[in-house]
Amino acid sequence: MKALLLLLLAAGAVRAERPINPPAPEFPPVSAWLNATQLSMSRLRDRKVVVVAFINPTSINSVRVLPALKAWFDGYALSQVMVIGVLTPDLDFHREAVWAKNVLKRYGADYPVVLDSDRRIWKSYANEGWPALYLIDRRGRIVFDRLGEGGYQEFEKELRLALSDLIGASALPPSTGVTDPPRRECGAVTTEISLGARPGAKRAITLDKDISMRRALIVEARDGEAAQHGRWDTEADGLRLAQANKTQSAFLRVVYHAAQALAVMSPPESGRARVFVKQDDLWLHEGNKGRDIQFDDDGRSFVVVDSPRLYDLTRDSIFSPHELFLIPERQGATIHGMSFSDACVVTTLP
Repeated sequence: MKALLLLLLAAGAVRAERPINPPAPEFPPVSAWLNATQLSMSRLRDRKVVVVAFINPTSINSVRVLPALKAWFDGYALSQVMVIGVLTPDLDFHREAVWAKNVLKRYGADYPVVLDSDRRIWKSYANEGWPALYLIDRRGRIVFDRLGEGGYQEFEKELRLALSDLIGASALPPSTGVTDPPRRECGAVTTEISLGARPGAKRAITLDKDISMRRALIVEARDGEAAQHGRWDTEADGLRLAQANKTQSAFLRVVYHAAQALAVMSPPESGRARVFVKQDDLWLHEGNKGRDIQFDDDGRSFVVVDSPRLYDLTRDSIFSPHELFLIPERQGATIHGMSFSDACVVTTLP
């Protein structure tokens, strides 16, 4: 009996299936959809194999899964596979349909996406984070799922097994060739930082006039530290600059370890704003600037924040601790949080 149990457990590990495959929850009938009209699991049953993907366009970890979703949508759409993105809000502007449409277009996500503004879909799946993928077979059962990045080859293998049950193995299209992220160790990257007053967000410490005393502390021991100087309003979704800043006296400073640093920022309500960026108290240069960095006539590095989104700030070939300074030019600019990448998965944003 014990040997039989071990064999059954091993077989389950190979297929990576749940002991009992639960039915996929239905989409709420009042949800807003992008790139499609209202879809339902009941209509898709016995017609499609479905990939449900919880995505967050302002988290680099979630952004990196989008090419895999695009490849599966393009490679299998004509073979009865439906890819459906679920955009559950992490920040308040995630609920705005116009914003969601624009940012998804920016990333080339042309598959159906449902706006989960009230988090009903998130709760019905008992989902725990971004990105998260769920595979639903032709009977409407969740037969495989994965939380976090990677495992795309294994997921596609399970997708093809479910699809062969629907259309037959002989009708399967070629595999997409989606690859997993590199697995070699590239260093301990600083975890994602959310700013503001909402649950789970980090409260930035306030720097007094004697800034140099704090900076003299060991940088390595302060990994992930966020500190503000000047007048900022701590709101639910981030830090909003509450003063004029022509003298650049107000700033947010973040200590991090990574090869790439990115920030989620929003402009003031009245339009765009420049946010000046310094690393280790120096202006960036061509050798360490991110894709969104520009330079003014004096050689100062900045990004133009014209919409709420993720901005690519720094690239460093040498993995070491750094201090990043974000200095908004205009009152009302908001910094929502930071994302980081190691050298193995440095990502170029569109």
